[in-house]
Amino acid sequence: MRTKNSLKNIISVVVFNLIIGILGFIKVKVFVGGLTDDIYSVHQLFYQIFGYLTIADIGFGLVLNKNFYEAFAKDDKKIINKIYSTSRKFYNIIGIFMMACALVISFFVSYLTKANIDNSYLQLIFIIFIFRNVLDYFFVAPRFVMDADQKNYKINYLLKSAKILEIVSEIVLVLLKVNYVFILIPGIFITLFFDLYINRKVYREYPFLHNDKSFDKEYLNGTKDLISLKLTGLANSNTDIILLSAFVNPISVIIYTSYSYITKFVSDTIFVAASAITPSFANVLNKEGEEKAYSVFKEINIFFLFIASFSFIMLYTFLNNLIILWIGREYLASNLAAILFCLICFYNIANRSFVITINSKGLFKETKAIMMVEAILNIILSLLLIKKLSLVGVLLGTVVASYTTTFIYEAFYLHRKVFNKNILKYFITYFSVLALSFGCIYALSLYNFPIYNVISFIGCVLIISVVVALFLFICLFIMFKEFRDLVDRGLLLLKGRKK
Repeated sequence: MRTKNSLKNIISVVVFNLIIGILGFIKVKVFVGGLTDDIYSVHQLFYQIFGYLTIADIGFGLVLNKNFYEAFAKDDKKIINKIYSTSRKFYNIIGIFMMACALVISFFVSYLTKANIDNSYLQLIFIIFIFRNVLDYFFVAPRFVMDADQKNYKINYLLKSAKILEIVSEIVLVLLKVNYVFILIPGIFITLFFDLYINRKVYREYPFLHNDKSFDKEYLNGTKDLISLKLTGLANSNTDIILLSAFVNPISVIIYTSYSYITKFVSDTIFVAASAITPSFANVLNKEGEEKAYSVFKEINIFFLFIASFSFIMLYTFLNNLIILWIGREYLASNLAAILFCLICFYNIANRSFVITINSKGLFKETKAIMMVEAILNIILSLLLIKKLSLVGVLLGTVVASYTTTFIYEAFYLHRKVFNKNILKYFITYFSVLALSFGCIYALSLYNFPIYNVISFIGCVLIISVVVALFLFICLFIMFKEFRDLVDRGLLLLKGRKK
């Protein structure tokens, strides 16, 4: 049942995320061409400010999920209701707090941009933008219940449909040249309608669920450890662009954001799949023995290594071609920079097995220090390397900081403290797959693919993707028992569905 629910969750979000990602590419082109430079620049600024405002929730969702996982494992409806009531009150407070902060910040937004926009109009569109995004916080609590019970697939299509509808409405309105205010407003009504409908669906699924207005601080324990995690995550994600803007030139920022948009699209799609299987693995960790949990962890790990390797190979092989077709040859990065972008993507995807385990076990206090070390080392290395190597220096700083801190620490901690296993087998598996990926990249680099337009690009990608996937499948099947176990699990699931 856990495997089936995980598969349903993955299918329910991956397809929609691909659609949203493709629409995102179209939206960027339409916005750049349809909005003035001033409006588009503040549009991006608003997203950055909202990103900082989300620190207000201090990662409570992760702690909330952990508590829900444990309550569902015990089938304790009373505790589930207590956690739910606490979460509703907490998120209402967070929503109000974020809006209050936004109102204060709105008086100072003009100091954060050089755009030639009237201050009162700038304040108006900022408040509408923030309200549209904060509105979701007042309705999010019931979804955690569905997520912890591994039934997110029943509402994922609604959540994604709302996002698709919002993007499409924005694209249409920009093409119609309407005022930016009217581009923002439909999103408010779309969010409100879908939030109300989704919550109604959740209450039908769990008729015992009700808000008794209780607020138990016990279910907030551990959130303080997530503050530093959020801050270091924010530092890691925003440092590179700030440094490039300050020490190199605008063109390097455009190159960085363009390549990052593509690699982030790939990794985000994988992350959605990871979040879909997290409740099932959390259930295993809380209910099954150590050996069973470790066995499932190895299968999850080899699955993400397979996906990471496939993504790494395909990205490096076709990334520059995609940039040329999308925004132009003048925004190409060097081959070394391109492979570093792809290596960062490989690291992020392959590391998801660690992230899932940490989130499932609530190991936020145990990992916050090493993440702070990574963020600091990333900044120091980037500052040292950026003057001589510019874009490559910033990327190299990120790669070195990640592999010498968080990667090593989390691998040792989880294997020794959570699974009580030797770490050597994990490192052999990880670096064998990485070496296999580099070998495949080298082999493909010996060929010049006939790419002249979008059609030939798509054709080459489809053909090579099948070849690479089969090659990796065969190699990993021969090399690793856990991959064979994963295949057996998939075949059993398919047989069960046929029956």
